[in-house]
Amino acid sequence: MAFLKQKLKQILIERQHKIYEKEVKDKNLSYDRWIRELEKKVAHEAYFSDKRIKNLTNDFEMEEFGRRKNGNEGNNAESDEKCRLIEAAGKKMLLVNYHSFFKNATKILEETAADIILFWFYEGQVNEIAFGLIGRAFSENENTVLTYGDEDVLENGERVKPWFKPDWSPDRFLSGFYFGGLVAVRTAAAKEIFLREKKKAAGDVGSCKGDGAAGDMADSYVFLWKLLKKYQAFVPGHECGRMPAVHIRQILYHSKRDGYEQIKGWKLPEEIVREQPGMPLPLVSIVIPSKDNPEVLFRCLDSLIEVTRTEYPFEIILVDNGSREENREKISEKVRALQKSGKLCCKYLYEPMAFNFSKMCNRGAQAAEGELVLFLNDDMEIIQPDWLDLMTEKALLPYVGAVGVKLLYPDSSKIQHAGITNLRVGPAHKLQFLSDEEVHYFGMNRGVHNMLAVTGACLMIRKAVFDKAGGFCEGLAVAFNDVDLCYTVYENGYYNVVRNDVVLYHHESFSRGNDGESEEKQLRLLKEKDILYERHQELYGQDPFYHPCLTTDMLETTYSPAYRYQVTLDMPWSEAEPCTGQMAGAREDKCLRIGMECAMDIYKWQYGVSPDKGKVKPVQSDMGYYFQGYSFVIGGDNACYIKTLLLKNQESGRIWAVPIDNRYRQDIRNNLKDQINADLTGFAAKLRRDAVPAGIYQFGMLAKDQCSRLKLVNWSNWVLEVTENGK
Repeated sequence: MAFLKQKLKQILIERQHKIYEKEVKDKNLSYDRWIRELEKKVAHEAYFSDKRIKNLTNDFEMEEFGRRKNGNEGNNAESDEKCRLIEAAGKKMLLVNYHSFFKNATKILEETAADIILFWFYEGQVNEIAFGLIGRAFSENENTVLTYGDEDVLENGERVKPWFKPDWSPDRFLSGFYFGGLVAVRTAAAKEIFLREKKKAAGDVGSCKGDGAAGDMADSYVFLWKLLKKYQAFVPGHECGRMPAVHIRQILYHSKRDGYEQIKGWKLPEEIVREQPGMPLPLVSIVIPSKDNPEVLFRCLDSLIEVTRTEYPFEIILVDNGSREENREKISEKVRALQKSGKLCCKYLYEPMAFNFSKMCNRGAQAAEGELVLFLNDDMEIIQPDWLDLMTEKALLPYVGAVGVKLLYPDSSKIQHAGITNLRVGPAHKLQFLSDEEVHYFGMNRGVHNMLAVTGACLMIRKAVFDKAGGFCEGLAVAFNDVDLCYTVYENGYYNVVRNDVVLYHHESFSRGNDGESEEKQLRLLKEKDILYERHQELYGQDPFYHPCLTTDMLETTYSPAYRYQVTLDMPWSEAEPCTGQMAGAREDKCLRIGMECAMDIYKWQYGVSPDKGKVKPVQSDMGYYFQGYSFVIGGDNACYIKTLLLKNQESGRIWAVPIDNRYRQDIRNNLKDQINADLTGFAAKLRRDAVPAGIYQFGMLAKDQCSRLKLVNWSNWVLEVTENGK
């Protein structure tokens, strides 16, 4: 009998595995398959006519570094032909290798009939859709003088390793040549820059006397910098729609090998990167909010004073919202000692009040005498002598708003912060918990980057820019106040910056614990997120420095192309049923993990605000809730489990069962290498607004083994507030 039972179970397991493997295959898209489907939608823009230049073919050739192909292999194939003149979207374009161009620049610019010059910088192929998109970009905006796009690698006919880039990022451009393999420049603008400077001394841009390919690269990089500088790409004002450098959010180039690896060593001269406006050294006012944490605060102060090496004068302003008397006296003694030592000016502002980070920072800023204000958490530890100089260097630039740095967890190489990304599910810390010893997603933890926001744990800003933004929003007492400030600064036309070449330790969460660890804190966090997006509706789900082809709907730490996980709302509505027999015999067990990433009103998921505050009129398909997360059984064969989402009313204790749609999650699978069949760990569901009564609901998961009688249940600390009118 036991043998028959075992045999039957094995048959059931094999059946479940077949069902599971088919679902994985259907939902696990390859990048090649995904991107080709996406590009079908833009193919109609790619019409172009290919012509050969005649008047220049005897004077120069396109030099290619690597293997050549002969014969007619298509419009985007490599060739040993002379230059190509392409016509698309009403524009004539000259496609030329940068090395060839800088050997013959004067002749090319004087004789070409092209409206646009397309430089390619390393071996590869131009995507057939590129010409039409580039031509249209220049036709649509006469202020555009340069465009660039995304790229991938073509290996044996298959497209891999997509590099989805940010929109124009002035500080990333100064940090490294992120434009990549193909750059388009308006010919008239190129003539104005190049021909004007061609008689300058040897080695300057336009001299065409570089030392081989490396010299030409230096010339071309500086040339593009001069071009962008002349056409005001390094000034505030992007909010006015004046964009001289335009990022085309499509794959324009297929390189032979990783483009980032080929150009990561290309740098601008130091005198360009560190160009500073002439002015006396400004005073930096360092504002540190702190309460009842003298040991933590003193470590911060001691490291600041002992480690920092700078020529900039600075003052320290401590803002205390009500430390106990014994701690207040300790801090007062520390301040007196610092002042007596003559090392610096230190002010201590003491005022008992409820915790409000924004109000404390604003009070410190009001007392600041410096042109620059640096907001610093009391749990920071300074470990790099030149940190203040490097932050100040950027903060003084006229187009720069807030400046942040890379934060690591104490005594480790684990990243805590490398900039804030604006995802649909909310502001996110990409790269958090990953090792800084590795290079992540084309150098996102290296060099200097423009990001939509930086953390208030270490944020420097010019006082004038801070005041223009209205300071920190005091309606955001605990969370998102730093994000809100950065969003406002960006909306005012400035670029926020993260310096990954500056590293500090962040002893996170000493002061007030982790958000979301209780129902009260979670509901407060959700309300403050609502305030954030009510104030910035145009930015909801938008981030100019985070490509829309990267995942925007989950709080993963890696930069993951969206083909690995795609959120759609075209799934059927789930029917919630009261739990009766489903829970019978279920064992509550923490081996069943559930992680909620999103639980919100569908209208709010799409537009960031509730229907009564939104600018878009709600329709019937908006009238419901969207749920998203992941779940798996530790030590179990996950292919054998059918999972059901649970909603438990906190007041009545009644439980509703909600069917879910399985999702392929490569990010979760990569973290569960020792688990069995952990591919379909993701889930999503839609629920109509009136499916359950009003109340506060806790989320849980029920997992039933299809090959045995085992049932497991576990609960998340995430909650959802369902109201009568959906507000």
